[in-house]
Amino acid sequence: MKNKLNAILLAFGMLAILSAAPATAEPEPPAPPAQDTPDALGVSVPLDQLSTVLSPTDVIAVAKRLILAGQTDPARRLLEDIADKASDPIEVQFLLASIAVMEKRFDNAIDRYRDILTDQPGLTRVRLELARTLFLNREDEAAEHHFRLVLATEDGTAVATNIRKFLDRIWDRRTFRYTFALAVAPDTNINVAPADERVDLFGLPFTLDDDAQKTSGVGVVASGGVEYLPRLGKRSKLQTNLFLRHTQYCGKTFDDTFVSLNAGPAFHWSRTTLSIQATGYYRWFSHNAYNRSAGVRANLRHDLSRKWRLSTTFAFEHVNYFSNDSLDGPVYSIMAAATYGLTSRSYLRSFMAYRYEKTMAPTLRNSETRIGVGYYQELPLGIIAYVQPEVTYNPYKGIRQAFGTKRTDWQYRVGVSLIKRDIEWLGFAPELRYTFIRNKSSIDF
Repeated sequence: MKNKLNAILLAFGMLAILSAAPATAEPEPPAPPAQDTPDALGVSVPLDQLSTVLSPTDVIAVAKRLILAGQTDPARRLLEDIADKASDPIEVQFLLASIAVMEKRFDNAIDRYRDILTDQPGLTRVRLELARTLFLNREDEAAEHHFRLVLATEDGTAVATNIRKFLDRIWDRRTFRYTFALAVAPDTNINVAPADERVDLFGLPFTLDDDAQKTSGVGVVASGGVEYLPRLGKRSKLQTNLFLRHTQYCGKTFDDTFVSLNAGPAFHWSRTTLSIQATGYYRWFSHNAYNRSAGVRANLRHDLSRKWRLSTTFAFEHVNYFSNDSLDGPVYSIMAAATYGLTSRSYLRSFMAYRYEKTMAPTLRNSETRIGVGYYQELPLGIIAYVQPEVTYNPYKGIRQAFGTKRTDWQYRVGVSLIKRDIEWLGFAPELRYTFIRNKSSIDF
């Protein structure tokens, strides 16, 4: 079935992405020629009776000839008549989607391509046509995602070359985008605290109050971001990001609000993007001002090959805490990530991050090393799965006098995410996410 679908695509040239259009020109579906009559195409039976006298296979053959002649309306009606009778319904859905693209009914085409991928996520050519149609419909975020999945399978072909042109065009025309998410978040340990009721300080036992003990609850998390990229030059833009996240639990004790703003120039060359931004954030905890920061960040992304994509981020910030000056100080960090495309529906991502916090109090100074790997897979039934295990090592400097030892933390985390992509409302899709975290420290408290 997959080979049959590929043959259709190659025979009829439905993939406009194979054209050598310059990156600055938006591809358009081919304009249909002047319509011929069915008789001119060698069809002697009236069009509205074809599905009753011909087999579904023969009707599909006639529909293909009508599509080649630019007669999309009669071809669509024929295909809709035999859609439930065809031996290969995917072929019919693909042809109907191709007709919708030619008629610039992009939303309908996108729905049909996604319906096909819901059952057969491994059909690379269908994913490629979906990416192109999303691009034509100016849904650039989704188009880029599917283009990059397909790119891993196209080695040294004209398709790979033109995918890169589409990716360049997406960056070139992007000026504004936004995100929004809303979640109900049960948590068995909101305040990341010990389960013990007692702790030893200076060799003496103390009883922890309720806020210092492990607390569970159900919260609501709302987050959203806006990015604005006005053009500065041929290859440069001003990249401005505003992000807001708020977590609300019953009562006010553990409510958490975070706002960040970043701005600076971004430069794009073929396969490479560099951005340098001034950064800052403000955070409230329990509805009280908690801390703030100001700094600078540089990010470099490079497509090493069709399968490998690398990203590196360097950052410096100075953090001020409103109620604890001993935590004030500079923070230095670096993160490197590599994404490897496996197939047109899966990839691997690995990352390593290092962070050094130079607090005013020497005993609170610490470094953090974080290593992880993630696996992305699109499954049948419209399910997208992502799993990411990681480990963090966090040693502190100096001996904590109250505990008589240095603090060293280990954290083990596994996150699993399942998205039901074929269920969508106003651009939102449902996601189920579970994260397991195990904290171990040389200091129990």
